[in-house]
Formats: sequence, C-alpha cells, structure tokens
Amino acid sequence: MSGPWLCLDTATEVLSVAVLGPDGGLLAEISRHAPRRHSSILVPTIDEALRLAGVRRTGIAAAVANRGPGSYTGLRIGLAALEALRDGLGCAVYGVPGLLAAASAQAQDGLVAPMLDARRQDAFCALYEVRGDALPREVLEPALREVSSFCEEFTRFGRPVLCLGDAVRTHREILKTSESARLGAVDLRAADLGRFAQRAREEATTADALSTAALYLRPATVPVRPDGR
Repeated sequence: MSGPWLCLDTATEVLSVAVLGPDGGLLAEISRHAPRRHSSILVPTIDEALRLAGVRRTGIAAAVANRGPGSYTGLRIGLAALEALRDGLGCAVYGVPGLLAAASAQAQDGLVAPMLDARRQDAFCALYEVRGDALPREVLEPALREVSSFCEEFTRFGRPVLCLGDAVRTHREILKTSESARLGAVDLRAADLGRFAQRAREEATTADALSTAALYLRPATVPVRPDGR
C-alpha cells in the first residue's frame, strides 16, 4: 500500500502519534503524558504530527490504532478516531493488539513480556517468544493477571524475560524480585503498532490480529446512579 500511515496509541496515560512511510520509515512521532486528556488533545496532536511529516490528511493511506488491552476510555477514543478517519478520508484502518506489537518490535531473540498497568497489583500482560523475522509466538495469552503471579511463571522457562510497558514503572519493585525479569522500555510507541500492521497485513494467518474490535480483557466499570440507572 503506497502512501503514509497514521498510527495512534491511546491505550495508556501516554498518548503517542506517529506517521510512517509505506516502508515503515519514521516520518514523525509525538508522545505526550496526558492522563484523562486524550479526547481533547488527540486531534491537535495528529495535526502536529502530520505537519512535522509534511503530510496532508487527505494523503493518509492507512490509519492504525491500539485495540487493546489498556484503558477502557482510551481504547474507545482511539478506535473512534479510526472510524472517523475511515469515514472522512476513505483510508484503510487497522486495529492492532498492542502487547503483540510491542513484542514484535524487539530485535533481540528471546522471551518478551509486554505489561500494562491495570491498577492495584494487576497488569494486562502476555508472554511471547521472539525469534528472527517471524511474528512473535504466543507463550502465555493476553490476560489480566496479578503481577507477582505473572513473575512466578517466568521461573519455569529458565531464561531471562524482557519486561516492557508502563507496568515496569508502576510495579518495578515486584519485578525486581524475579531473577528472570529484565526491565525494558516503559513507554510503548505508536510507530510499533504501524510497523506491526504493515507486516501482519501481508500474512493471511494474522488477519484476525488487525480487527478493529476492542480487546478490553475485563468489563468496564460503569458507575451506578442513585436512581439505579
């Protein structure tokens, strides 16, 4: 697919927007720590990234967003933006599983555990085997897990496990108790979502990975009004 790709990650407190060339080359990328502000700054950040990349909105060939897991509200904002871009510009849109994309971005072979903070002592996490140019192999499926229990799983593999994501910052002390855990990048990148989508769309076996259906992994907590509605 020719033309630039717009990539959005709204799954965590860090908003990340990137513009890639059709070959995966980075044209522009902006990351902002913006808790509970994604809805107000997403469009201005997209416009800024496109300006830095020298790309008009009408020139976007495809748009990519993180489909989860992550913040319930954040995921909805990103996926709604995909729908707006598809309807307004007619570009192709792809939803990308963020944990798998983060593992796919790692150049070194081995076990990779992307982890997103889910508050309390929990994280949205998964374990993948990265080997060569192949897409990562799922070892433990994405799920909401207690961080200490997830770390205990590492010992049965007898190898180092590279931990990524904002849970590395939030649960650093727990992770440091594991002899197998190796602490990696805290903030995940929208560019990694786009590069994963560019790879995955070429492989028929990964078609489901590019669904735009949200991957929440747990029900949203909906406040109950005094009248019970």
